[in-house]
Amino acid sequence: MKDKWQKITNILTLILLIVCFVKIGWLQNDIQNLKNTVNNNRSMLQSSIDAISSNVRYEMEQANNLLSDSGWNTGGLDIENKTATLYCYAVPKVFNPEKTAAAMIYNGTEVPMTLENGRYAAEIAVPIFDECSIENVQFKEDGTIRTQQLNWHINPRYDLVPTAYVNYSGESRQDYKGDDITRTYKGAVEIDFEHKGFGGEMQDAEISLFVNGREQWRHKPVLEEVQKDDYVAIYIGDIEYSFDIKRGDAVKMYAEITDENGWKYRSILEDITISEKGNPIHNREYYHSEATIYDADGNLLFEPYKY
Repeated sequence: MKDKWQKITNILTLILLIVCFVKIGWLQNDIQNLKNTVNNNRSMLQSSIDAISSNVRYEMEQANNLLSDSGWNTGGLDIENKTATLYCYAVPKVFNPEKTAAAMIYNGTEVPMTLENGRYAAEIAVPIFDECSIENVQFKEDGTIRTQQLNWHINPRYDLVPTAYVNYSGESRQDYKGDDITRTYKGAVEIDFEHKGFGGEMQDAEISLFVNGREQWRHKPVLEEVQKDDYVAIYIGDIEYSFDIKRGDAVKMYAEITDENGWKYRSILEDITISEKGNPIHNREYYHSEATIYDADGNLLFEPYKY
């Protein structure tokens, strides 16, 4: 009889333990859910505080801003002098048309502005391929100078100069016969030429191949225009060429685009070195980057950053 009650007691104890563990699990889940809720509410509160702070900061900046309007744009591309015209304007909230003089600070130099149609404006000839900055605008009246920070960083090339991206897709294979190696390209080039609506449209395209710095092959592919609008034109053309190479040879394949101004845009399609085992070692550093630009006389105008 005693053993029977002992078994019953053990069973009840086990049941109570299971119930306790289940309730503990539920409690832990409730605690975790509560933590998650608190964290979410804290995050939402912080986001709201940040948004309010940002709005307050913006309103304070606007209240302290001397200008009701300001801006800039680029145009007037001068191919011969490699410059563009930068148009800047600023409208002060308070000014006297008879007394207030204004000037932009361009790359540390003061440039006078003239009052035109209720706003002060200036035109500056800037190098096409160099970044320039307009630090601030100043208003002078009766010996008092008021300054408004602008911190405009402007690169006319992005807005005015065409951009060429060329990509080769297809077969690049090597055939081996003893110590002899034959490399074959058979595929297509895609040319994306962004003329940006300022002229300089593509006039010519050539593919060239160099081995150890010496020209091996030059080819003008027959191009099919697959897209063209006011900003960009896209062309596709086939190429096929086979040539013999040796171990240690350096091979580069270029695409060279010429626009209507005579500027040339050179892109590297492939840059390899043949190893002692006869395998191509690729230099990925230059592939598919923005093109290097030369003028009609072969002078370097722009070289993209090499990642």
